Amino acid sequence: MMSVDIVCPIYKNYEQLIRLYDALSKQVDVKINRFVFPMTISEDEEIDNKIRQFIKDKNITSFEVTKEEFSHSLTREKAIKEYCKSELVILCSQDVVFFDEHAVSKLASSINDEVIYAYGRQICQNHSIERYIRKKNYPKDSYIVSKNDIDRMQFMAFFASDAFSCISRKHFLELNGYQGYNVMFAEDMLYSKFVLDAGYKKAYVSEAVVAHSHKYKLKQLYNRYYETGKFHKEIGLFNQYKSTDSGLKLALYVLGQALIHFNIPVLFRWLPDMAARYLGMKKGKK
Repeated sequence: MMSVDIVCPIYKNYEQLIRLYDALSKQVDVKINRFVFPMTISEDEEIDNKIRQFIKDKNITSFEVTKEEFSHSLTREKAIKEYCKSELVILCSQDVVFFDEHAVSKLASSINDEVIYAYGRQICQNHSIERYIRKKNYPKDSYIVSKNDIDRMQFMAFFASDAFSCISRKHFLELNGYQGYNVMFAEDMLYSKFVLDAGYKKAYVSEAVVAHSHKYKLKQLYNRYYETGKFHKEIGLFNQYKSTDSGLKLALYVLGQALIHFNIPVLFRWLPDMAARYLGMKKGKK
């Protein structure tokens, strides 16, 4: 039976923590050796104390960081390097929902000497634009990406999501994790690039499914894509790869799906939603 450690940053949501822990505890065909839940301290001491008590009661491994200290890359890296012991490490977000008891084992079983990073399929449970974007970005068929695919896939060769992923800890240490990058966004894409550049492979495992749903307001969406653009401006590792065409194709795909399903709310939302994404990204890159 495979053994894994679980790394999941926790922030301010006690109900999500309970749901996630219960779902992970019910996973089969895999042994979870250690839960490592880094906790970001919030402004709500009552909720933080409830989370601390739950972590203590369940014997969960944890360390605390302030909001100023939290980093999507370096907080995960600290958890993996200093607190994990298993060869396989599952990374997830506290807001994902597991549908069955096989998701973790299906994802972890894809890791081998060549494939050292894998991510699962995400679906959206609400009938929003995000539902169609998830459908496009997370197709029904699994695939493997190598360095040889970069010219063909361009920017999408590095697509991945640590909302539900698995890494080989040995290779993570070999590649020096996130290589010193302190980012608040797209640490998964960064690691994908390091994996492919080193000659290893990355897998998309469609059989390992979680739900991951948001309801962003336009301002939140703008800010999110502003941060995305800022990431690309500051990091600069992806600037040589084409992304505009894929963004346009995605927007048109969403529109087409909304028309097919006669999704009136999405049709009304489509133009301002896509404008918020485009303008946020463009502003962030400047």
